[in-house]
Amino acid sequence: MSHPKPPIALLLVIGALTFIDFLQNGMATFAAAPIMGEIGASPEEYTTIAVIYACVAVVLIALQGWLVHHLGLRRYLLASLAAAAAGAAVCALSRGQAGFLLGRVLMAVGCAAMLTSSRLTVNLIPPGPARFHGIKALATGLCTGTALAPWLASVAVEHHGWPLMFWLVAALAILAMIPVAIAMPGREGTATVAGQARFVPVAALGLGSFLLLHALQRSYYDFFSDRWLLLLYAAAGLAALAYFVRAETRNGAPLLKLGGLKEARFLSGLALFMLCYLMLGANGYLVPQMIQRALGHPWSTAGQFLALGLGAGVLTFAAMSQLLPRWPSPRKFFVAGFLALAAFGALMSRLTPTANLWTDVFPALACYGVFIMIVMPTTAMQTFTGLTRDPAVFAHAQQVKNMLAQIGQALGIMVATVGQQWFASRHDDALRRGLVAGNVRLEAALAQLTQYFSAVADPAQARDMAAAQIGQMVSQQAALLANLDHFRILAAVALGGVMVSLIQRVFR
Repeated sequence: MSHPKPPIALLLVIGALTFIDFLQNGMATFAAAPIMGEIGASPEEYTTIAVIYACVAVVLIALQGWLVHHLGLRRYLLASLAAAAAGAAVCALSRGQAGFLLGRVLMAVGCAAMLTSSRLTVNLIPPGPARFHGIKALATGLCTGTALAPWLASVAVEHHGWPLMFWLVAALAILAMIPVAIAMPGREGTATVAGQARFVPVAALGLGSFLLLHALQRSYYDFFSDRWLLLLYAAAGLAALAYFVRAETRNGAPLLKLGGLKEARFLSGLALFMLCYLMLGANGYLVPQMIQRALGHPWSTAGQFLALGLGAGVLTFAAMSQLLPRWPSPRKFFVAGFLALAAFGALMSRLTPTANLWTDVFPALACYGVFIMIVMPTTAMQTFTGLTRDPAVFAHAQQVKNMLAQIGQALGIMVATVGQQWFASRHDDALRRGLVAGNVRLEAALAQLTQYFSAVADPAQARDMAAAQIGQMVSQQAALLANLDHFRILAAVALGGVMVSLIQRVFR
């Protein structure tokens, strides 16, 4: 018996929402350096903009069900896409921090709940084999958006300037309105259960998110100097979030039914999602930096190779989607994904300053792409199966997962930056202890560099320039060794993931 396929317009909506969300977020993250230079923002100021974006996103994700109930799904999605397009246009036209911040806030309003909306739109397809087409459309949009983001960002910045990235997002958001207008139901088609949107708990959610994310963001720069103040911010943020959870669980008509999310399968999946988002944050920050600073390749090259590696993961998901209907058991996919992550860590931990991008770096990045594109879709398909009986609880579970994603990526960047500072400091101290008078290799290198710089400076200046060059080389070597430490730890964590995947009894 053949099963009718879902309407093409509906599948386009599902795929377009995830594609736009992951594409714009990936491009804004990867192109941070050129954007900062154009709008005159320091790294601290740019990450503050990212924190504000995440806080607005958390609040809008929490309010999604309430907004859909009052507006209808079609109007809500059209308004979200309009806000995303307007915000992208403001970003493209901005020439300073204030304008760029306004644009990113508008984009957060529009893009915040796109992933949640995409997953809930899948449920408009009746249960059965046809619904898997919707899940494939969602995962395809997510995978391709993630993979294309660094490549499109590098091409746009190198050839036309960073505003082109945001004009592309604006155009895609406007085009996505067409299938939304065709396929999505209005208020009469919604089956959402609206809770009460009370000001104080929602404000506590926004404030708690800001304090926690601000503490994580500031830890990139001030962890070792202001750790107690940062811990105070984090504790205050967690207290505000705890108040929000308490208020929602005691409310007769909660905005989010948190009390119904105690299932072991959901909590295990949530932990796995957090690990994936932590990996996205940590490696998305560290890999381009390593290719640029430690291996000496241009920023655009880093974007192209990161995209190629993630593209290998897209091909892997295409093959996996053919296997899933016949062999749906998730254990083998989790094991394969974590083995790929272990291979990524092992290959990256063996790189040297003379590493070849095609033979040494690309295979490692391909393994990373395989991990992301296998584990995240598999987790998404397994985490919520026990919550499908209650549409409201299912929707709220999706919202909670996507709210935590904002924190997970920030936590990943924090772990990577603080870890790199600590490892690099240790390696730098160890290397500099060897730079003492009488070191034959040091004296030979100093003499050679002094002779080289003597062509453009007097002998005293040439020796100072040679010493500075050696100091720079030591710092670069310390940074590379710190990068290698990160990937060794990553490989060990991945092997732990393989063991847990083999012995766990939650996902079968």
